[in-house]
Amino acid sequence: MSKALSSDDAAGTGTATATDKLYQLVVQALRSEILTGIYPIGTPLPSEAQLVARFSVSRHTVREALRQLRDLGLVESRQGFGTTVTQSSSGGQHYVHRVDSISDLHDFGVESHYSADTTQLLKAEGPLASRLQDETGGSWLRIEGLRFAPAQKTPLCEVEIFVASRFAGVGRLLGRRAGPVYALIEAVYGERIGEVDQSVRALKLDADEPTRLEVEPGETLIEIRRTYRLLDGSVAEITFNRYPADRFSMSMSLKRVRG
Repeated sequence: MSKALSSDDAAGTGTATATDKLYQLVVQALRSEILTGIYPIGTPLPSEAQLVARFSVSRHTVREALRQLRDLGLVESRQGFGTTVTQSSSGGQHYVHRVDSISDLHDFGVESHYSADTTQLLKAEGPLASRLQDETGGSWLRIEGLRFAPAQKTPLCEVEIFVASRFAGVGRLLGRRAGPVYALIEAVYGERIGEVDQSVRALKLDADEPTRLEVEPGETLIEIRRTYRLLDGSVAEITFNRYPADRFSMSMSLKRVRG
């Protein structure tokens, strides 16, 4: 791998045209070598100086080629450690969903307010244990309520919150202190939420299933489940938000990751 790059040297990727930029030829050659295993995952690429000598191009061209490989998700560069191969899959781009705070996970597309009206302490047994994925039979404070859009009497969604029993004291603060339950847990108990798992599913409302959403049995509901975990991985809170399909709105944006 010591020869200079010519117009037809793309390491098996095809003949380059005269309009191809030099850095694109370097990208083609290195990408092919990564994907064919010449440079396995976790191994370093040659240094910039070595690549300059190999391809007979400028250092600027080599740096632009490495930037392109980073954008493709094939390598990562760290100061003092050079450039390392990170994966061998082809063509994939990496994107992230930026969330600046947990409140950015809110699934409703309009301003709304929440009203909690019932609380009770329950043991995770039978169907409830399965629903909460709690095999220990622990106790949970169950909080029920409704969320409304401004000036609307029809509920936007119904909310069911389960709080681990060691944080059940937050139940006494409902209606007295503003803010979501997870924030009360952090403020009162000095804990920190380290991870939130979120899942979305559609379901049919059973004829015998209680609901205050003012919908007919058999109507499709959208359920958002969130599991709030502390820094040590233990579960502090699980919430279920259920919407009639025609009252549900959710949006998100993805940002391309650059190396």
